[in-house]
Amino acid sequence: EGCAKSAQGGSGICFAHGGGRTCKHEGCVKSAQGPTELCRAHGGGKRCEREGCNKHALGGTRACYAHGGGKTCSFKGCNKVARVGTACCRAHCETGRGA
Repeated sequence: EGCAKSAQGGSGICFAHGGGRTCKHEGCVKSAQGPTELCRAHGGGKRCEREGCNKHALGGTRACYAHGGGKTCSFKGCNKVARVGTACCRAHCETGRGA
């Protein structure tokens, strides 16, 4: 009661208050991701499509951070991954030369 977060599954309560599915890895209390029974840390959710990589894919992409997943830096000519919560990569955010 008083929680504004979305209810998960048929539980009627949010993840923070025990709703949805939890990871089946012993001792883990994180939320299971996607059609799997595991959290991202234990192999659940979308994985990077690069052969031999088992990291989780970022956002709407099919790759992890190391393989170009996530948003790209908005600085003209830069194709590095943007930092979380920004529109630029580490180099352009630190120099103040971001978009």
